[in-house]
Amino acid sequence: MTRPTAIPEPIAIVVVVGGPNALVAAVRQAAGIAAGARVETAELNTAATVVATHRPFAIVMSEDMYAFDSAEFDALARDVSAALLKIDTQDASQTKLERTLMPKLGRAHRQRGG
Repeated sequence: MTRPTAIPEPIAIVVVVGGPNALVAAVRQAAGIAAGARVETAELNTAATVVATHRPFAIVMSEDMYAFDSAEFDALARDVSAALLKIDTQDASQTKLERTLMPKLGRAHRQRGG
């Protein structure tokens, strides 16, 4: 008797656009705890491709990055049904960023059906 083919569970993914490094590190920590998620990074010029490829449940960026082209980022998040999390990174420690991100990522993951 053969066993049915195992269908892998979808992997939860978060994409961080831009930086800074403290934000990327905080997202890695918070996403792992809040959603068991893998984190991918993208620069401004590769954001659309990375997001379309990975279809994350959340896109995270600094408020400064968002201000660069807010309408385009809103549309990108809407296209892949991702939560768009804009984070104030000004003078924020990695610990503060993690504490800010954890509940937001957890909520976004649950809303996406995670």
